[in-house]
Amino acid sequence: MMEFMNSRRPARSLSRADIAHAALDLIDSAGLEEFSMRKLGTRLQVDAMAIYRRFEDREDLFDEVVAQMHRAVDVAGLPWNDPWPDLVFAYGTALRDALLAHPQAVLLFARRPVRSADATEWAVRALLKMADEGVPSPAALQVARCVNEFVVGHAMAMSNQEVQAGRSRRPEEGSPGFNVLAAAAASTERGAHFELGLKALIDGLQQSMLHHRRS
Repeated sequence: MMEFMNSRRPARSLSRADIAHAALDLIDSAGLEEFSMRKLGTRLQVDAMAIYRRFEDREDLFDEVVAQMHRAVDVAGLPWNDPWPDLVFAYGTALRDALLAHPQAVLLFARRPVRSADATEWAVRALLKMADEGVPSPAALQVARCVNEFVVGHAMAMSNQEVQAGRSRRPEEGSPGFNVLAAAAASTERGAHFELGLKALIDGLQQSMLHHRRS
């Protein structure tokens, strides 16, 4: 019993970032549905109640997990000197990559707003840049929301890739059922449509902004 107690890590040595990182690792390995504070405590080698010294509740922890996922987007490294459509495209691509690095946690990301300094920095700087290029902030916010929802929706679809692949009933090449649809699917990589869709969305939004400015 004493050896077990001594194996526990002192709770004071764990930061919010440490706990959120471990929580994300747990979700990655076990899935969101299997997540529990007890399992997280075991992974951290602390009593589950010690986690509540850093977080008000499970929802507070999940907010930090989502913020940590977003921190994988290198906001400072985005092409801020390029026109806003190129900037937004780069952000959308970086966010897609950040989400698909944690497919089991994408649904968690989709269910809550991102509350972090880097997310705020992205939003504020993007709106100011777009305002400088003639897009009013309310319209720029709508653009950002459209792009964010497209990216998150795509990531949710792709995060189920392994399950979908296991249930695939695509006919084998040369079989009677191997039609034009099956042939097209076989020659296309999963997710290859993302950049096509994101660019089309941003191009359409840009045209919409130009139309409103002229009217």
